[in-house]
Amino acid sequence: MTMEIEVIHVGTGAPGELYVVAEITGDKIVNAEVCSGTTPLSWETLVLEKPAEFAIVAAERVCASCDASLGLAVAEAAEAALDVGIPDDAERAREILNMANVIRAHATTLARAGLGVEEPAYELVETAKEIIHAVGGKPDHPPAVTVGGLSIERLPVDKVESTAKDAAEVAEGLGDEVESAVDRMKEDIDVVPEEMPAGLKVSDTYKGDVGLDKVEVLMPDEFYRMKTTLEIANNVVARYDGEPVLVGPYARVGSVENPLDLYTARAEEIVKMLDGIANSAPELDPTGDFRTNVEPGSGEGVAVVEAPEGTLIVSLKLRAGRVDEAVMLTPCNFKVAAVGEMVRDLTVNEAETVLRAIGLSGRCLTH
Repeated sequence: MTMEIEVIHVGTGAPGELYVVAEITGDKIVNAEVCSGTTPLSWETLVLEKPAEFAIVAAERVCASCDASLGLAVAEAAEAALDVGIPDDAERAREILNMANVIRAHATTLARAGLGVEEPAYELVETAKEIIHAVGGKPDHPPAVTVGGLSIERLPVDKVESTAKDAAEVAEGLGDEVESAVDRMKEDIDVVPEEMPAGLKVSDTYKGDVGLDKVEVLMPDEFYRMKTTLEIANNVVARYDGEPVLVGPYARVGSVENPLDLYTARAEEIVKMLDGIANSAPELDPTGDFRTNVEPGSGEGVAVVEAPEGTLIVSLKLRAGRVDEAVMLTPCNFKVAAVGEMVRDLTVNEAETVLRAIGLSGRCLTH
């Protein structure tokens, strides 16, 4: 059989241009590399010599799905650089904000996945936006995220709790519908890869630690081997302990045999996050201490946050309160190292189905 090289544009519903460069024999992919052709926003360069607060605002505009998580990661990195602790109420409120971000991102993904669950999914998107607005100051790009905590004077904890509880029934129903839809998809298409990679997570809801010495960042010419891929790729690739890893729902549920089950995992996480918000909100003082005043200073810090689609790492070096160096590794930078192997021996249509379920975004890859 003749081998052909095909460049496949994958429409994921997420911002950016995602491509598979595939070697195809017959109708099967025998080798594949996944990359982003998206023009970078160059966050690492944009924030240089700017105040840390600007780096937060800029990070929140890198990705519409993970905006709150990105802002929190930059704030946490700046606080680590300045050796600043934040009040307990601020810590818990940030956790609620990140959980709401997970709900909004997952519900949006499910609404766009062609599963027939648009109505309940978008209802949960609005629920998440209400909570993000209450905690973060706006339903998108929450301006309350700041170095030292959250810039809020009052947190409407009763509203946050009731909003989360009221959405529980919708989320449970969504979960049932998603599970049924995924079962039907499995009957029509077999997308079980021969090998599923290891998973990496830092926490269930917010932040944690990874062995940063084990994180390896590769430039395109260090990772990709196909000439066509190198002509397209604008993204770096991250590996952990020398191995490709999947992050996000895949890692947080332990493991899945079929990538389509990641849709079910997202629905399950929505229920879990709503429950977490409903339980956490009553523990907060509505007029509590949500911010520590921070003076401009110098230092280096790293933050690791569990964003909706997985492990997010931000490193900052500050000098007199301004950014001297900045690095961001997004969930997709990790995922892209693993997906080439996962689509091997699949048809083009099956490969696209796998990539959409995994949650890759061209914008997230390039930022």
